[in-house]
Amino acid sequence: MTPNPPAKHVLLKDVVSLNLPSPYYHFEYNSDSLPSKVDFASGFSIYYVIYTGSKIGEMRNHIIVNHDTLRYLYDSAGKPTLIKFINESNIVYRLVFFTYDRDLIKKIEWNIKEDNVGYYIDRRVSFTFYPDSNLMTMVDYRAAFNGSPEQTLTTRFERYDDKINVDDFFLLHDEFHDHLFLLQGFRLQKNNPAKETFSVNDTVLYTNDYTYDYNADNTPSNKKGDFLYLSGPDAGKKFVTNSAYTYY
Repeated sequence: MTPNPPAKHVLLKDVVSLNLPSPYYHFEYNSDSLPSKVDFASGFSIYYVIYTGSKIGEMRNHIIVNHDTLRYLYDSAGKPTLIKFINESNIVYRLVFFTYDRDLIKKIEWNIKEDNVGYYIDRRVSFTFYPDSNLMTMVDYRAAFNGSPEQTLTTRFERYDDKINVDDFFLLHDEFHDHLFLLQGFRLQKNNPAKETFSVNDTVLYTNDYTYDYNADNTPSNKKGDFLYLSGPDAGKKFVTNSAYTYY
């Protein structure tokens, strides 16, 4: 596989998504054009990003009800190997481990602390890539929790364009159930897929076919999705998704 080439330096400002808190993601930058503040879901989480040189050292959530710190650790090649989630009482309650296949991410594991017993894996994501280093499949295993059975969620991406991707960071974000962390040292998508297929325990739940509008510099300005449920109680139902992107 070919390694990802250096990405064009793009200063994403806002991602505004239909029927979601607005802006859904908002970025601010320091004088070195590195993200210094990330706002998710119009203030649901607000992270201040602290650097050691050009590497993320910490992401600190700063809202009234949560002051968690996400602390990054790296290997000798500069790739993150571990992120520690540390609460306001200085307890490391979550560990996120990264495994690589040369320049590509191979696996990420989320471990959660269980009282004084230790840590157990409650989420594991494995990746496969196309020869051009764009993400092909993301297999997301979720352990049984609070009476919910274990599940395997599989997302397949197809038909990439040759334009610049600016939002692959959100693929790992469990939105309102876990912390956002920024990608450092690796990418999942350098371009934009035209089709996404999502399965739960090998049953295809939906497809989403995307079309894009682009700026003159090949960054997306708008992403429209034709979403179709293929199974479950909503099988056959369709609706439109839409995300708009603005930049500094």
